[in-house]
This record gives sequence, C-alpha cells and structure tokens, in this order.
Amino acid sequence: MPIVELVAKKTLKRNPTLGVSVIDLIVLLWLFSNPYYSKRRQVSSIRNVLKMTETLQTPGKGIELTDDEVTQIVLGSLDTLQKKGLVYLRSAGIHFIKGTLTEAGLSLIERSVDSPSLRRVTAEFGNNP
Repeated sequence: MPIVELVAKKTLKRNPTLGVSVIDLIVLLWLFSNPYYSKRRQVSSIRNVLKMTETLQTPGKGIELTDDEVTQIVLGSLDTLQKKGLVYLRSAGIHFIKGTLTEAGLSLIERSVDSPSLRRVTAEFGNNP
C-alpha cells in the first residue's frame, strides 16, 4: 500500500466530514506533491498510483480493472473535485489534462493533513516547492 493511501485513510478517519472519498483525497495529495510544472503526465501517473492501492484491488487477486477503467476512475475523481471547487482542470483533447489545486483544495490539504504525513507523501511522489 503506498504511503499516500495510508495518509488518505488516516486523514479521512480523523476528519470524516471532509466530503471526499479515499480516491479523491489520493488524487488531491498527488496534485499537491506534483504540481503540473513537474512535467509528469498527470492522468497516467495518478492511474499508476491508484493501481497500487488496496482500495481498488480485489483481496487476494490484486487489481482486476483495466487501464481504461482506472482512467475513468481518475477522470471521475477529477470531475468531482472540480465540482467541489478543489481543483482547476484544463483539457486539450481527451488524453491531456492539466490539473492544479485551487486555493480551496490547497487549504483543505493544509488543514486536514498533518505536516509529517505531507512530508512522507511528497518524499514518495515529488517535491512541492
């Protein structure tokens, strides 16, 4: 289980009224630790992280979803987060998406996730200046 999933689950357990799912919080944490200018392909990178999570795996069998199904989960989460005003999305075609946290998204992360956990997530995924 990746650190980001542990942090997301712990954060949601402490703050059950955040109004986001584990997947949504993983996506937010990934965007926090990987700003767009890191030159990573966002959708495919998030998809790869989600494939490692226990949340999407079938016990004893691992991931049983296709890449397209996981991509749809990522896009659905980004859409949900955009509707809540937590991310800003800009799209060019069906495969390129640029997502960034809004002030509300950044605030949600900063007030909900403790500093040691954020350090572990950024150490796993990138370096958010």
